[in-house]
Amino acid sequence: MVAKALQEVIDSAELPEDLFSCVNIPGRLAGTVFLEGGVDKLCFIGSVKVGKWLMAKAAETLKPLSLELGGNDAMIICEDADLHRAASGAIWAGLSNAGQSCGGVERIYIHEKVYRYFLPILKNKLQHFRVGYDTDFNWDMGAMTTEKQFNRVKNHINDALQKGAHILIQTKVSDDANQHNLMPATVLIDVNHDMDVMRHETFGPVLGLMKVSNMEEAIQLANDSYLGLTGSVWSKNRKKAIKIGRQLKAGVITINDHLMSHGLPETSWGGFKQSGIGRCHGQLGMVEMTQPQMIINDVMPFARKNFWWHPYNQKIYDGIKGMITFLYGRKLFVRLKAFLKLLRIFPRIFKS
Repeated sequence: MVAKALQEVIDSAELPEDLFSCVNIPGRLAGTVFLEGGVDKLCFIGSVKVGKWLMAKAAETLKPLSLELGGNDAMIICEDADLHRAASGAIWAGLSNAGQSCGGVERIYIHEKVYRYFLPILKNKLQHFRVGYDTDFNWDMGAMTTEKQFNRVKNHINDALQKGAHILIQTKVSDDANQHNLMPATVLIDVNHDMDVMRHETFGPVLGLMKVSNMEEAIQLANDSYLGLTGSVWSKNRKKAIKIGRQLKAGVITINDHLMSHGLPETSWGGFKQSGIGRCHGQLGMVEMTQPQMIINDVMPFARKNFWWHPYNQKIYDGIKGMITFLYGRKLFVRLKAFLKLLRIFPRIFKS
């Protein structure tokens, strides 16, 4: 349905005919069809597993790829953060689209000085969080896309609980939840990096909260992942937040916000590590869709041949070395002496 909407938008722009084509085929077949069909470049949004397979397939013909794969995004809350804004941001960025956003918050690292204050704020904001499935606009969160993904999220939660995690809060859902893949929003505490929910992409409405003693520990834990799509830092000190953000190994870092930069067409989008390669959006995204070609123009059309063309001798060697010394030497006398050696071979450019 999204693709059909895009088709309508592009058609309304009255662009050249056949510039855009919408083809609806299963994902498991699409990569092979396009790569074997002769596309100049393939852009893929999806799982790490499929992205690796497509990259291997594209290597057969050295076909360029742009891959936007999974994320297990970290949110760092500093001791001076606005805790109410941070809690609301965590709910928005972690639970939007039922957590099925590749750039959504999944891991939250909170400074120990504010940890005990942050938990009740977050819990209170989720007390009346509404999960449902119908045309009513008053629901805060809808359903999981597939039963397979629904079960994956449940497995991540169960794995964490078996390894010592506890549930801070789990929201209510309507009675027919299982019928519509409705997953309650779940906040886990006492988590660690031995748990799947902190190691792998959950892609569901689950937040894992960890207490850290300082920001160095938060940075280390945030980077302890094979994924690196986006991340965020929450602090009233913008300079400090940016300094922390620059140390995170992720493609997009947001200060006091999360899960919104992909909606800004001027900002580039893409990740580090196994979150993908290439960029879309912005200037970098435009360059990504081009094939660079450089034209080197002859700036001396009168020359019959260049200094460095054959035949060679000691005089030619000294002259070319003199040109380099003249351009980059540090002492004036040395540069002038080198320039004289360059002048001695200058006439050769007029000889055929």
